[in-house]
Amino acid sequence: MMAKQDPDYAALVAQAEKSVKAVTDPELRRIAFQKVLDDLLGVGSVSSTPARTPKSKRTSGSQTAPKKTGPQAYISELIDEGFFKKPKTKTDVKVELENRGHHVPLKHIAVSLPRLCRQRKLRRQKGGDKNTFVYSNW
Repeated sequence: MMAKQDPDYAALVAQAEKSVKAVTDPELRRIAFQKVLDDLLGVGSVSSTPARTPKSKRTSGSQTAPKKTGPQAYISELIDEGFFKKPKTKTDVKVELENRGHHVPLKHIAVSLPRLCRQRKLRRQKGGDKNTFVYSNW
């Protein structure tokens, strides 16, 4: 049986860096670099999420919990970053999440915001329009 040769990682990284050097946006450059490097390594068709380890091979103890996702987690990130220093409507939240690449339906945001209020992470008040609520930090 022949051993598979390891690719020259330094050369592949240099090639990927050269491919994306014209991209000015840092986040877009990072994503493009990762995609080019994946293609060069031959993992272009594989999902970018790590494969799940079977239960029998998982170690217990000092593992960190997986990062939570979903509308409530995305909004919690906004809270942590100070987005709600000034009162925001649910539409403001939707627009900011879309700017960050999270396309969440408004009805899911409308459910998550009151939940975060009940957890005392946000405060809800009547907005300028009597039918509108605004959400802010405590």
